[in-house]
This record gives sequence, C-alpha cells and structure tokens, in this order.
Amino acid sequence: MIAITPAAAAPVRKKNRNRYRKPVRTLRTVLPAIAVGMAVAIVGQGVIRAMAVKPAAPASAAPLRMENPRFTGTLKDGRAFLITASSATRDLSNADQVFLKNPQLTRGYGSDNPTHVVSKDGAYQEEKGSLLLTGDVKIDNGQGYQFASQKALIDTHTGDLVGGAAVEGAGPNNGSVRADNYSVSDKGNRVVFKGRVRTRLTPQQ
Repeated sequence: MIAITPAAAAPVRKKNRNRYRKPVRTLRTVLPAIAVGMAVAIVGQGVIRAMAVKPAAPASAAPLRMENPRFTGTLKDGRAFLITASSATRDLSNADQVFLKNPQLTRGYGSDNPTHVVSKDGAYQEEKGSLLLTGDVKIDNGQGYQFASQKALIDTHTGDLVGGAAVEGAGPNNGSVRADNYSVSDKGNRVVFKGRVRTRLTPQQ
C-alpha cells in the first residue's frame, strides 16, 4: 500500500487553481468590453433616431380677418372721413396695419361734395394716419374731375394725397391731362402735376 503525503497533493491543487483562474481573467476582460459595446450601440441608435425625426414646424397664428370693415375719423380741417373695404386682414408683423381688399376712401363724409378714392388693394395704418392705395386707383373730387393712377398715398390726418405714380385725368369741360406724378391738397381744390405734363383743352361752344 502506497501512502500519499500532503506535500505531494499540494502541487495538484495549485495546478487546478491556475487552470480556473485563466477563464475568469478572460471573462473580466471580455464582459466590460461587451458592456461598453452595448452602451455605444444604444447611444448610437438614440442619436440616429433623433436625427431622423424632423422638428415640427411651429404653428403660425392665423391673421385676423374682417369682412366689410369700416374705419372713421376726422381730418385736420374738421371734415369726417370713412374707409370701407370688402375685407381686411391684420398684419401679423405690425398690429397697427391692416391690408384691405377693394378699399374706398370718402373724404368729407356726410358733406355735399365728398371726394371718393377707390382701388383694388390698400394698406391702412390708423395710428400713423397712412392709407396706401394700389392697383387701378380712381379719384373723384365730387366736382366733375376724375383721375386714374396705380398708386396713391393719403394722409388721413390732413387729407393730402401724394401719387407717386403716373396719372391721367379728365374734367367736366372734356379737357384731359397726363403726368408722371401728382399730388392733391387743400380739400382737393389744389392738384399739382409733375413730370412730362401733357394737357388737352377743349374750347367751350
């Protein structure tokens, strides 16, 4: 019978321990690498999804629209004026301004010989007292004189009108006038034509 001494068994246990330590060291190295890789993958997917989602466009406020608006006031000389239109839309960038469709200005509203100005479009600033009319502007001074232009800027404080565009006009005596620019003041009694003024007078019979 052969007896095994403790000294002979020790190297075997040490060898076994060394055999198991190698896989453990390998797992300690591999597992953190796997964990880092999974974290990078999760973060990467989140970034890709965030880039793929388009930001929603901010909701724009709808402009205030009015049907058949009426604006009234008093000119510097005491005459009343009235502005009407088929519709008005508030300017979102300027709360004092409204855009008008088919506007009509009546200067001397309620008087015997009011002045009427009509156009296709307009922009009215009440506080500034500015009415800009554009597109087929037609002016009737209430005394038989009519003018046509494409632009008219009216000061609703004074009642004065500055054309800023070519004008054609005709009077009750069949006379006519053309000019590159014009202005109207003094309650409509003073009309000034500028730039290549051409007139035609018809003698009265």
